[in-house]
Amino acid sequence: MAQPKVVVHVDGGSRGNPGPAAAAAVATAPDGTALGERSEYIGEATNNVAEYRAIQLGIELAHALGASEVELVNDSQLVARQIGGEYKVKNKGLMPLFTQTMAALRGFDRWSVRDVRREQNERADQLVNEELDRQAGGGGDDDEPPPEAEIEGLLHRWAEAVEKREMAFLEALLAPEFTLTTGRPGAEVRTREQYLAITRDEYEVESWQFDDVVVQHYGRFAVARSRYTQRGHMGTETRDGAYLMSDAFVKQSGRWRVVARHITPLAQDSL
Repeated sequence: MAQPKVVVHVDGGSRGNPGPAAAAAVATAPDGTALGERSEYIGEATNNVAEYRAIQLGIELAHALGASEVELVNDSQLVARQIGGEYKVKNKGLMPLFTQTMAALRGFDRWSVRDVRREQNERADQLVNEELDRQAGGGGDDDEPPPEAEIEGLLHRWAEAVEKREMAFLEALLAPEFTLTTGRPGAEVRTREQYLAITRDEYEVESWQFDDVVVQHYGRFAVARSRYTQRGHMGTETRDGAYLMSDAFVKQSGRWRVVARHITPLAQDSL
């Protein structure tokens, strides 16, 4: 039976960014009744490409269900707001996907798109990880990269995302309960939202160099301790010196997410 309106939760992700990537879509009626779901492996891709492919998969699923109206829900603020017209598409590699997506949406009488927090997109996220696990050969822990190497890679990727203001990656990496603390006397505890806002609006990184990284792995939990040097600015304050950093990771739905970061400056400047 054709559905006048379909709500489709979508998610896309890659392990490595770029790396092995997958997309998933979960369709329901407006009252929450399950209508169908799809997932697919899309090969090597970045997270943002995978998110666009997930949107397209959701559109295909809505068409297959006979919908005249579709509401797309994902956990990538960047992609949702590019499609919604709030953000411009600055990455030339994403422009063809954006153009294809907008053309496909014109096949509906009405459409909308919105972003939600990752925990509100759990089933689509689960399907993405199941697809990636199948492609890896069954999804057991023995098929995955050593956790220490994976987490060290995430630390370097995190630093790169801060430098380039890749907010979609940071939003996916940081758990909702993430907090940032520092060794500066009287410094406030920053929440995930505060950290993201400062990174987007105030943080200017000129260089970020890791001198030492040690990862301790405890099953679904891990702690990474690192020493690094950084040059840049936060607002009018200079960031130029050496720091010690501790990050706490937890594995959720097949991917590592960060729940806490503590930074201690080793130089005279404050952080």
